Amino acid sequence: MVCSSLRWLAVSILSVGFLTASASEKDTEKAGHPEKESHPKKQIHPEKGNPSKNVQQAEQSTEANTHLEPSSIPLEQLKAFAETYWQIKQSYVDQVDDKSLIEGAINGMLKSLDPYSGYLSEEDLQDLQASSDGVYDGLGVEVVADNAQIKVVNTLENSPAERAGIKANDVIIAINSNNVAEVGTEKAIDSMRGKAGESIRLKILAQGVGKPIDFDLVRETLEMKSVKLHQLNDGYWHIELSMFQRDSGYELEKLLLEQTSGKAFNGLILDLRDNPGGVLRAAVDIADLALDDGVIVSTAGRADDSMQRYFANPGDVLEQIPMIVLINEGSASASEIVAGALQDHKRAVVLGHKSFGKGVVQSILPIQQNSAIKLTTSRYFTPKGRSIHGVGIMPDINLSDEPLNDEPLNSQSLNNDSLNKDTLSNQETPNSNHTAIDLTPQDPVVQRALTLLAEQTQRKL
Repeated sequence: MVCSSLRWLAVSILSVGFLTASASEKDTEKAGHPEKESHPKKQIHPEKGNPSKNVQQAEQSTEANTHLEPSSIPLEQLKAFAETYWQIKQSYVDQVDDKSLIEGAINGMLKSLDPYSGYLSEEDLQDLQASSDGVYDGLGVEVVADNAQIKVVNTLENSPAERAGIKANDVIIAINSNNVAEVGTEKAIDSMRGKAGESIRLKILAQGVGKPIDFDLVRETLEMKSVKLHQLNDGYWHIELSMFQRDSGYELEKLLLEQTSGKAFNGLILDLRDNPGGVLRAAVDIADLALDDGVIVSTAGRADDSMQRYFANPGDVLEQIPMIVLINEGSASASEIVAGALQDHKRAVVLGHKSFGKGVVQSILPIQQNSAIKLTTSRYFTPKGRSIHGVGIMPDINLSDEPLNDEPLNSQSLNNDSLNKDTLSNQETPNSNHTAIDLTPQDPVVQRALTLLAEQTQRKL
């Protein structure tokens, strides 16, 4: 299942572009991350006045109520469904297997509700898990299906694809001797999936090279870092948050404590441009780093367990640091939760363009072994009770009113179901998410944010 034509190899970006809350950690948490340091999970305050309600890390109960009264079953409509199924099996021009028909019917039913609900096969669930964890087996190449071709958009830093010399705008014309033009882009991209240690041959037409080149690669277990920290001038820092993975809050806090220790920390730019969302828990964790009290976000739906409120805890690393939050039309879902919370609490100035406007939460509900449905179960609201669905977050300073080139540095043009930018990878120090550079000549929006921070802290740049 592909949410858009753009994706990281071996990962359909299923949690991106909508907000997910799983039934429990075991539903989406990948077992065995020996390279990751274990850490205690922060307790988010439960709803006041109801101390027994557990709202740890935005994990929502998704136990299905399977009991239906006989009178509530739409028998006539089910008869119509059965008749349609029978006619397809008897008369459709090509033979269709039962599994494809039933899964298609389920997915069609869910898609009729909204764009974010859908059916998840076993493969989709694995992709969702990989997207949430940021860990997957693959080649580390980002591709797009473009006019019956597979075009490379980006490569993950220190991945097999990058080390082999594969670059953006290269065109993949064959995979393991199977021509893309013959098998189609969808099947060709799927064939690039595989487990770590498995080999694959790509025939690539590189830009400026007249003859195709064969690349023999071996898939590896790769980690997509969602947080990058840059030290700017005069004690200011810039955070790029590309998506909200399960551990993004912990990774951000750890990075800040390690990299800013003993250095001037006069202000922070939190860059959420083109961040399409991810895991609800991560949005709560990151907003909590900058807030010492009050509601971060609330959710409400028809089920009792969808009524939740999440509160901030005191004593976090960013609570006294002046902040600017950058957003644009590609900032969605979890990005809007963070921006809305900091804006409502007047904790940060929000700078940029109106955000995407995605204000609903999906839960992952198992329906049988190795498959599930992704169902919109609640809406979320900012601390002041605003629903931003279809509306978006309006920035405090709207750059749409100003003649400013505000494209984020090295970003790709992505839609709300696509993965992020992978910026500045060529300038980073090895094995580090920290880089000390001056972004301002390349990125006028960061320059504008620095000016605002300087005004807040009474400093002159």
